[in-house]
Amino acid sequence: MDIVIGLLIGAAAGTAQLVLLALFTKRVTRGEGRFIAAGLAQWLLPFAALTAVAVFYRAALLYAGIGAAAALILGAVFKTFLKGGRS
Repeated sequence: MDIVIGLLIGAAAGTAQLVLLALFTKRVTRGEGRFIAAGLAQWLLPFAALTAVAVFYRAALLYAGIGAAAALILGAVFKTFLKGGRS
């Protein structure tokens, strides 16, 4: 059960971080001025998620980290293929 809980929490945190990272990079490349909040949020999100797991459900900490990393990597690969490669 530790594996499932950790992977779900990690996958949710990793997916949210990927969305915030995409928002941050879009705002920076377009020159919009409101990019600091998105950048700060995507940077602090994994710390908050993993700290919460460590405090409340320590046995799932390893799996939460694995889930977050897997969600970031797989999500980025999926978004790249969905866009049709580099552009």
